[in-house]
Amino acid sequence: MIARIRGPVVDTGDDYIIIEAAGVGYRVRVPDPAVAALRGSKEAVIHTEMVVRQDAILLYGFQTAAELKVFRMLISVSRVGPQLATAILSRLRPDQVAGAVLAGDGRLLATVPGVGKTGAERIVLELKKKAASLAVEVGTTESEGGGNASADAVLGLMALGYGQGEAAAAARKVDSSKHDGSAAGIIREALRILKEKAETNE
Repeated sequence: MIARIRGPVVDTGDDYIIIEAAGVGYRVRVPDPAVAALRGSKEAVIHTEMVVRQDAILLYGFQTAAELKVFRMLISVSRVGPQLATAILSRLRPDQVAGAVLAGDGRLLATVPGVGKTGAERIVLELKKKAASLAVEVGTTESEGGGNASADAVLGLMALGYGQGEAAAAARKVDSSKHDGSAAGIIREALRILKEKAETNE
């Protein structure tokens, strides 16, 4: 399996790039923003997922590991194929997808052409248990090594759009008896606390 490609981008199309590595040009389907961002790049690094079909072998590529993780999560959902998953990542960032799923709110996902209300609800339902770990991944991508579960949870909450103070305060309020000690577990409880706080302030 081809997991990552590094090299110059020698050509682009509406939904793909051609990246050259060791004399071989790989046609990689990428989200729309990546086409513009990578056009003419002298050296790009693309995280890839190979999809094998009866009639073709396709490469899908992403600029970050978080995007690739979201893509893999999305295609695990029934009736969501690689093309639709890429369309979602053309419109939404990884943290936006994770935030929508964790909040149980499919309205943002439903704005992507081809998803619709029913598809968005299906994505939220099937990915609910996985999205907290994704938030941790997104939040700790830029950190060095990662810290303890509580610190990682704060980073994950910040990746979902909360301020550092608000995220840290919510993480401190989490009852240790209500989660498994993981950053993902802390995030789930912290989001519940933040949601209740927002409803109280309405």
